[in-house]
Amino acid sequence: MKNKSILLCTLLLASTPVAAKTWQLNGYASQGYVNVEDSQFIVGDKGDTFKASELGLAGSWSPWEHFRFAGAVNYRQFGNLADDDVEFDYLFAEYSYPVFENSTLGLRLGRTKNELGFYSSTRDVPFGRPSIMLPQSIYSDYFRDSQLHVDGGDLFGKHILFDGVFEWHATIGQLGVTDQFTENVLGSSELGKFDSEEYYAVDLDYQGDYLHLGLTYYKAAIGFHTANNNTYRDGKISVESVVGSIQYRYNWFEITAEYSFVDNGFKGIELASATDTSQYDSQGYYIDLRFYLPENVELFIRYDDHIANKDYPDGGNKPWGPYYGYTHDWTFGSRWTFADDWMLAAEYHQIEGASWVAPVAAPNPMTQAKDWSIFLMQLSYRFQW
Repeated sequence: MKNKSILLCTLLLASTPVAAKTWQLNGYASQGYVNVEDSQFIVGDKGDTFKASELGLAGSWSPWEHFRFAGAVNYRQFGNLADDDVEFDYLFAEYSYPVFENSTLGLRLGRTKNELGFYSSTRDVPFGRPSIMLPQSIYSDYFRDSQLHVDGGDLFGKHILFDGVFEWHATIGQLGVTDQFTENVLGSSELGKFDSEEYYAVDLDYQGDYLHLGLTYYKAAIGFHTANNNTYRDGKISVESVVGSIQYRYNWFEITAEYSFVDNGFKGIELASATDTSQYDSQGYYIDLRFYLPENVELFIRYDDHIANKDYPDGGNKPWGPYYGYTHDWTFGSRWTFADDWMLAAEYHQIEGASWVAPVAAPNPMTQAKDWSIFLMQLSYRFQW
């Protein structure tokens, strides 16, 4: 099925220059390097890796007024968090129509991007995200599959409001859960399989000259089917979350903050669970300060905080060690767009805790320290026709 989807998207992209009345084709490529101290997160037991590559090709075709078809194919590898693979990222049909004055309503059907927070829909594009690795409290890489795209329908609108643009999305469908999600949660895809059961979301976004505001609500259910082993049983994970976002930019200075509250529910799955169902709340937030300097140079400093269970903010309920219940991440980084289509980025993370270190359900304290660090570099190129 995935190969057929990739082929369909590739044929769409390849045919657009010939058949389209209005078409656009763009893409990107990047190569990175990751070094990790006192952890096997991303790099495994080798300590560093060059397995940090991204390639993307996206196309858009408008054969008639108000109608548009769009699709994208991505290749991504990110150490042990994402195996090298070609993925059908999105492919949808869109109908949009102007209503009233300075307003548009539309509907997309197919696989669409997940509009979660400021960066979920552009997180795989190096030029569309603020850093090589996004704040894990909101955009965790181990949970990436369930935040990336939705198979279903997306009703959306765009309106001119107060000298800015207000956009909204109402989405229903299923998440694109893969075997990589199972490996990042449980440690091995051979233990069972996760499948998306339902997903509902509403996203509101307002952007003016200096102020950017966002609010996302979503509810998701993911079923688990065991592979007949003695570790896990069939079950279900339900998640209900609210993400609030704010950004202010003036001249060369920008401050961004996002906060996420998550209500987690579990039924079954763990054989050793004391009860058949369990529920707890988690939270995360980050604050990012960014400076835009001459010669297209950006410098930023960011504090990222995640608490796995609000009832135990110090992680005291974790059998593998308290520091698996939280993560405090200080990040220092820079990005340099030294040509129109080229960017060089580097960042350093000084971290305490390991709440988002994969596999989150079966961590190994022998390979994970309480205090650890990550260094990343990335060279990126983009093109558009």
